[in-house]
Amino acid sequence: MVIGVMGGIGSGKSEVLNYMETKHHATIIEADKIAHDILLNDESVKSQAKKIFPDAFNGDEIDTDKMADIVFNDPNKLEALNSLTHPPTINEIINQITNAKSKYVVVESALFLGEEVADLTDELWFIYCDKKERINRLVKTRGYSKEKAVAIIANQPNDEDYNSAADEFIDNTGDFDKTIEQVDFALSTMEC
Repeated sequence: MVIGVMGGIGSGKSEVLNYMETKHHATIIEADKIAHDILLNDESVKSQAKKIFPDAFNGDEIDTDKMADIVFNDPNKLEALNSLTHPPTINEIINQITNAKSKYVVVESALFLGEEVADLTDELWFIYCDKKERINRLVKTRGYSKEKAVAIIANQPNDEDYNSAADEFIDNTGDFDKTIEQVDFALSTMEC
């Protein structure tokens, strides 16, 4: 079974992924990690990125902090970066899904999964967390300023968009034990 997991930054998707991997032996595919690897190592993508984002480079090396500051403060720049990284990222996700051997394959993305990937999923799950709590988590666990956390969240789809696309709504605002109950219940209903 292939499960697409989506939700905004700070919603606790990583906690859910860790649980799925540990408890249910799921294969975990993280879109952001794949895209990051492609940006840093795919010479074609890197070359195009250097033309569009010269301020994010030190020589031939990408300064990922500078890149993040640029794209999370300008929706057009974020769209430009996504247009470079999404096609090869989607291809790699499809490749990993195709070659996975475990009962559950979980594909995680902060953004909507590309149609090609969504078509390969059995269900899409929205990991929800209250916006105020997400900001607190980002400040506490990642050291972001409140302003940076708010800016990043503002550049992502809103909760209503995620929820309307999802088959399952998992509320990860409070106690993680409650989240686990929701995850296990969602898996049990998939298997019926």
